[in-house]
Amino acid sequence: MAITRASFAICLLLSLATIATADYYSPSSPPVYKSPTFPPPVYTPPVYKPTLSPPVYTKPTIPPPVYTPPVYNPTLPPPVYKKSPSYSPPPPPYVPKPTYTAPTKPYVPEILITAVDGIILCKNGYKTYPIQGAKAKIVCSEPGSYGKSKNEVVIYSDPTDSKGYFHVTLTDIIKDLLHCRVMLYTSPVETCNNPTNISKGLTGIPLSMYGYRYYADKNLKLFSVGPFYYTGPKAAPATPKY
Repeated sequence: MAITRASFAICLLLSLATIATADYYSPSSPPVYKSPTFPPPVYTPPVYKPTLSPPVYTKPTIPPPVYTPPVYNPTLPPPVYKKSPSYSPPPPPYVPKPTYTAPTKPYVPEILITAVDGIILCKNGYKTYPIQGAKAKIVCSEPGSYGKSKNEVVIYSDPTDSKGYFHVTLTDIIKDLLHCRVMLYTSPVETCNNPTNISKGLTGIPLSMYGYRYYADKNLKLFSVGPFYYTGPKAAPATPKY
């Protein structure tokens, strides 16, 4: 009987719950949303806290130091400092100095260079100018018997420069310069290629008639001759009038 009443009570509760749920979700009565209500804010003023005054720093006063001079005790003798003995290094061992002997140079006989220089010019009327490219020659011969010469040697100079200067070095074959003569050889200027006998440029000037200059630093013995002259073409001889 008790079980029947309990079962009946449970069924009744389930029925009520079903009815309540059916009414809540019924389409004829949709749910109404209500916004939540919040209470208005209450302003609480801040509590004023008084600020504390900053601490006052007091500099500590330090008394100045008091100097107490040391008390001299005359009973103690002053300290004695001993001087260290002076150090002298031992003398270096004796080493004899090497004797230097200069090497002996082999004997080289002094070579004397003999040269001849001069100037070759062109003279056309009143005009005189140097000839560039002209040459001179030196003829050396030893006189033989019956007035004949033997062992004749001819040496030609280098072409003259723009100032008409020529220079020639004599070879070692020539032993005696007393039998050497200097004369003109050739001129490249067609309008001035006739040798003249001024300063014996045509017949030859013996070197024995000229002195020489000796240059010790160059070991040079230099003969300077001339100046020698070329001239223009010779005019044809005029027909004699009778």
